[in-house]
Parts: sequence; structure tokens; C-alpha cells
Amino acid sequence: MKLHSSLHFFHVFFQFYTLSATLNSDGLALLSFKSHWTSLPPLINSTWIPSHSTPCSWACLKCNSFHRVISLNFSYLDIYGQLGPEVANCTQLQHLGLSYSYFNGQIPYSFTNLHKLKYLDLSVNLLNAPFPYFLSQIPQLKLLDLSYNQLHDSISTTIANMTHLQELYLQFNNFSGAIPSSIGNCTQLQDLYLNDNQLEGVLPYSLNNLNHLLNFDIANNKLTGAIPLCFSGCRNLQFLDISFNDFGSGIPYSIGNCTALSQFAAVKSNLVGTIPSSIGLLTELSILRLSENHLSGKIPSEIGNCESLKELHLYSNRLDGKIPSEMGKLGELRDLELFSNQLSGEILLEIWKIRRLEHLFVYNNSLSGELPVEMTELKNLKNISLFNNMFSGVIPQSMGINSSLVQLDFVNNRFTGNLPQNLCFGRNLSVLNMGINRFRGRIPLDVGRCTTLRRVLLKQNKFTGTLPDFFGTSLNMI
Repeated sequence: MKLHSSLHFFHVFFQFYTLSATLNSDGLALLSFKSHWTSLPPLINSTWIPSHSTPCSWACLKCNSFHRVISLNFSYLDIYGQLGPEVANCTQLQHLGLSYSYFNGQIPYSFTNLHKLKYLDLSVNLLNAPFPYFLSQIPQLKLLDLSYNQLHDSISTTIANMTHLQELYLQFNNFSGAIPSSIGNCTQLQDLYLNDNQLEGVLPYSLNNLNHLLNFDIANNKLTGAIPLCFSGCRNLQFLDISFNDFGSGIPYSIGNCTALSQFAAVKSNLVGTIPSSIGLLTELSILRLSENHLSGKIPSEIGNCESLKELHLYSNRLDGKIPSEMGKLGELRDLELFSNQLSGEILLEIWKIRRLEHLFVYNNSLSGELPVEMTELKNLKNISLFNNMFSGVIPQSMGINSSLVQLDFVNNRFTGNLPQNLCFGRNLSVLNMGINRFRGRIPLDVGRCTTLRRVLLKQNKFTGTLPDFFGTSLNMI
């Protein structure tokens, strides 16, 4: 029995050796590499034929004119298994894509032999190991993507050696410790994503050496201290997200130097102090999110110079004073969220004339005044939340005719007169909250016929007559 098994083994080995005897070294390395996988994609199983002299006709790879493999792309093939060290024997490799699979374990040290590698993508796998410090020995690497894995420990100081690196993606791992100051050596970096880790400590001043940086994301970490990112080195920066950290410091005035900035987010980052007037120098800014902090003082009038703004979120801070009329110059603005502050005064007419406005949330303030008829001409307006303020007067009776209203929440103000007759004209209205005001007259029949309504709050007013018959079984009415 043992003799039979031994003969069978040597027969299979001899057959494999015979079939692959003419296969070049890169082909042999790849066959060994895939031997570490517990599942083989049909595309590879059907085309990786050992009897070929080179692997250049195999799926998922490219060769140069010397029949050496220069590119491997196994992304999105749902491969299970480990990364074998043998792939590093393909020493002419320039591009290695292994993303969106189920590779587990460690990154082989043998990758250091890939001296010509420029692109390494291991994202969205199950790799579980410390930061692969040895990858800094790959001299020409331009892109390194290790995102969406289970890598851990500190980011190594050896990253200083990766001087050709242009894109570094380490987000959604378990990296801890401080961001090494040696990262400032990577002066060619354009994309740097460190978000959604466990990084702590202060941001290194050396980040200002990254003059080519376009996108920088450090959101969802435990970073503290000052934000030293806004000096002359940030003139090319287009995207900056520092949200969900614990800085305990202010927005530096030098943010105004980041003149190419298109998106700036600093949500729930324990920011203090005022919004600097230099924010008005960011004329390319389309998204500004500074919500859920401890910012105080007035909204700077200079913000009106950010004429590319489409989304402005300043809610849940300690901002006071009036909403500056200069905000009326924000002709591209679609989403304005200033709720839960200490704002007072009126919403001036200039703001009610922003034609593209879709969402206006200013509830939980001390705002007052009447709603102008001009607001009814905003054809894109969908959501208006004014509750818990001191607005008064009669709601313009043409409201609803020119827009596709979805949500109206005017609870706890001082509105009087009749409800407009055409609030559900566009047949999109889902929320109609008008309670705790001083409305009079009959509830419009159009409200009762509004089949899209899901919540209605009309209590504590002075309505007369009978309640209309409401349609829709899921309506929540108070």
C-alpha cells in the first residue's frame, strides 16, 4: 500500500515537472504563488497552463518583450488564501494588484526583491500583521494601498525612505501611535489617507514639507493639539478631512493659504475659538463642514467670498450674532445647516434669494422676523426646518406652488394667520410640523389629500372647523 502511494506521488510529480519543464522562471514562480490559495478563480484555472513556455498568454498579467511578467492584477477575483513569497521572483514586476479578495496573514518580506515595483495594491483583504516596514526597501514605489485590512501597530519611521511615493492609503486599519515626523520626507506625496485608525498624538509639523499634497484625510482617529497644516505648503491641497478627532485647538488663520481647497471637513473635532476671516480666501471651496464643535463668535462675513460653496454645515456650535447678508452671494449653495447655535436676528432677503437652495436648517436658535414672499420662488427648495425660534407673521400663501417641498418644520415659533393652501402641490410633502404657533382658520383640504405625508404635527394652534380626512395608513399625526 505504501509502495503504491509512493509511486503515485512520483508519477504526479514527474508529470508536473515534465509539463512545466519548459516554463520560464516567472511562470514557475506564479504556479508556486497560487499554490497558497485555497480557491482558484475559473479564469486562472483555465488559462494558467504549465506546459506553456511563458506565462504571457495567461489571464490577469502582462509581459514585456522579453517574456518577463511586468503586471499582475488579481483584483476583484475573491481569492482565498495567503500571499506566497514566490511572486517576488518575478523581479521585473512593476504593477501588483491584489485588492478585493480574502488574502490573510502577513505580507511576505520577499517583496523587498521587487526593485522595479511602482504600484502595490493590497486593499480590502484580511491581512493581519504589523505595519510592513520593509516595503520602504522598494526604491521606486509610487503607490502603496494597504487600506481596509486588519494591519496594526505603529506606522514605521522607515517610511522616510519611500521618497518616490505619490499615493499612500492606510485607512481603515488598526494602526496606533503617532504619525511619524519622518513622513515629511515623502515630498512627492499627492494622496495621503490615514483615516479610520487609532492614531494619536499631535500632527507632525513636517507635514508642511508635502508641497504636492492634493488629498489629506486623518478623520476618525485620536489626534490632539494644534493643526499645523495651513502654511505655504498647502497651496495645492484640494481635500482636507480632520473630522472626529480631539484637537482642542482652533482653525489656524493660515487656512487661507490653502487656496485650492475644494472640501474642508472638521466635524466633531473639539475645535475651539472663532472661524477665521481668512476662510473667505478659499474661493474654490465647495463643501465646508465645521459642525459639532465648540466654535464661538460670529459667522465671518468674508464667507460670502466663497462663491463656489454648495454645502455649508456650521451646526451644533456656539456661534452667535446675525447670519451675515454676504452669504446671499453664495449662488451655488444648496445645503445650509446652521441649527443648534445662538444665532439671532432675521434671515435677510439676500439669503432667501439663493436660487439653488434645497435644504435650510436653522432650528434651535433665536432667529426672528417674517418669511418673505420671495422664498416661494425657490423652485429647488425641499426641506425647511425653523423650529424652536421666534419667527412670526403670516407664511406666504403661495408657498408650495413653485417648489417640491418634502419637509416643513415650523414648530414652536410665533406664526399667525392661515396655513397656505398648496403646501402639498408638488405631491412630495412627507413632514408637516406646524404645532405650537398661533395659526388660525381651517386646515387646508389639500393637506388631507396629501398621500405622501408621513408625519403631521398641528397641536397648540387656534385652528377652527373639522379635521380633514387624511389618507395613508402610516401617517403619524399629533
